[in-house]
Amino acid sequence: MDKTNIFLGNWRIVETELWDLDDLDLVAPATLSLDPKHQGRIAFIAVDGQLDYRLVVRDGLPAIEFSFEGFDEGDEVMGRGWAVLEGERLRGRLFFHQGDDSSFVAEREHTRRSRKSP
Repeated sequence: MDKTNIFLGNWRIVETELWDLDDLDLVAPATLSLDPKHQGRIAFIAVDGQLDYRLVVRDGLPAIEFSFEGFDEGDEVMGRGWAVLEGERLRGRLFFHQGDDSSFVAEREHTRRSRKSP
């Protein structure tokens, strides 16, 4: 796989199998963020966790596999997941340790460039 990390940045979680978008954005916009040090953050509903991820190939597509740990309404949570890159979308699955699992779709967040006034 190309050593350039094409997964870097912020991804907006836009769909899951278990929760609708209103639920996902309960506390803040549902996001998955990945940095160059193979760390990141996942936030949705009342979950806020830190990620540790690795670049892999899954079914011939560039992918990540990750573990996460954090809090859900003050309770400690942990789990794992994976996602494949399909164009500008991540499609994957989250697994909470001894809990729910769900598919998810995330879209790359593009930074908006400010328009300069003439």
